[in-house]
Amino acid sequence: MKVCNFRPLVCIALIVIGAIGSATLSIWLVLTVAMVLFAGLWFAKVPTQFKVVALLAFMVALISYGLTTYSVANPYQRTYDPDVGLRGVVLRYVRWYLTMFLSPKNADILYTMMFGDKSVLSWWTIQEFNATGLAHILAVSGFHVDLFYLIVSCLLKLCRVPKRAHIWMITPLLLFYGYLCGWRYAVLRAVIMCLIYAFARHRLVVADALSALSLAAVIILIIYPYALFSASFLLSFACVLGINLWYDTFYRIVPVKSVAMYLAVTAGSLPFLLYFFGREPIFGLVANVILLPLLVVSFYIGIFAVSTFVCGAVLWIVEPLLNFVRWITQAVGRLSWAVVHISHGLPAIFVYFCASIILSRFIFLKPKVKSFLAAMLFTCYFVLLMV
Repeated sequence: MKVCNFRPLVCIALIVIGAIGSATLSIWLVLTVAMVLFAGLWFAKVPTQFKVVALLAFMVALISYGLTTYSVANPYQRTYDPDVGLRGVVLRYVRWYLTMFLSPKNADILYTMMFGDKSVLSWWTIQEFNATGLAHILAVSGFHVDLFYLIVSCLLKLCRVPKRAHIWMITPLLLFYGYLCGWRYAVLRAVIMCLIYAFARHRLVVADALSALSLAAVIILIIYPYALFSASFLLSFACVLGINLWYDTFYRIVPVKSVAMYLAVTAGSLPFLLYFFGREPIFGLVANVILLPLLVVSFYIGIFAVSTFVCGAVLWIVEPLLNFVRWITQAVGRLSWAVVHISHGLPAIFVYFCASIILSRFIFLKPKVKSFLAAMLFTCYFVLLMV
């Protein structure tokens, strides 16, 4: 019986994740996983080319993990100095430019939204955004890269640049924006996926979301194996996976795109949010539906003003928008019950994602069987939350 319909790239991504994860725990687990993989591929009715590629991906992941372990002093930490080189020059210019037209606090918020540098914000401001569920707007992720991609695409269309030339202009701009943002894992994932979509559109084909996500995971984990244990990497991929698994379901229940998108992202990232941060904002849905569009407009205007050099006056439109957002976040931040504190361990994450995948459209089981298995797993998940 055919149980799932995962694409080859998804299978290879899971193999790479399994190789790195098992290598982190013990050499014996690596050997066990390798034997199971070899046996599964030997008896599986799949093309020989896929068997070879899968085994090569397993070996490359292990070699990359080994090289990283023995050649990097602290592979868990990737730091960037925003004051070094061309990146420092550009970021200093942007911050100076924003302060010319905005109040200091609003300029710092918009600067953080554009490049993810939270060092310019006070601890209390960050906590206020956390309490309202808007903390993701302060950390550059796929959301920001997608917005930047849309801005560049719209500008190219307004300038009547031929569609065939879009890819050759978008690619260096995306790479430069990723460089300015410090190539964090979430940014790297978003840039890779945007480039895949851009090349697919250039070739007049439709890119598959899961395949693009899996290819991004394989590329990042081969270069940075320890990214598998980073909150930035896990949350970024979990959000996109949640959109693929849950968006259609939530949109059928609540036919409002912003609400369905927020619920899908939350459903995908919830276990990792609780694991790494141990909290979930109560007003997250309301804040993202009401305030997030204002922040998106501010981001659009900020990118436009900085990139055109002569249109900084439009930033005055951003001032009242950010003032309103700050007023709401400050009011919510004063509420002691605005955030629910819950935490769990790795077993709960595993159970949660098993239940999510079983309920997804990629598992072909009878509805009653899917509902029963998902109910059992979610029950186990809630039990693990209470333990």
